[in-house]
Amino acid sequence: MTTQPFGVGVQVIVRLDRTRFPDSLIDDPIGVIVAAGESEGAGLYAPTVVRERFWVVQFEEPFFGLDGSGPHDSARIPQSFLEAAPEA
Repeated sequence: MTTQPFGVGVQVIVRLDRTRFPDSLIDDPIGVIVAAGESEGAGLYAPTVVRERFWVVQFEEPFFGLDGSGPHDSARIPQSFLEAAPEA
């Protein structure tokens, strides 16, 4: 398994945690990492029980959360929920 390189300027897909909203038709948002976050704490869209790296992602379009919150222009996202977007 290869580790995806993450850092400022990398375009990412945020893989939403759909465990509480399995029937949601909201697409996973796409954005660009604009800053590094702290290595611990709670994320906006995913409760975190282990220490992991967070990134601040600026969304391409305002994003409404699965819980109806928003619109959000950016959010702190745990790295485990990020996937590098395929190159066009």
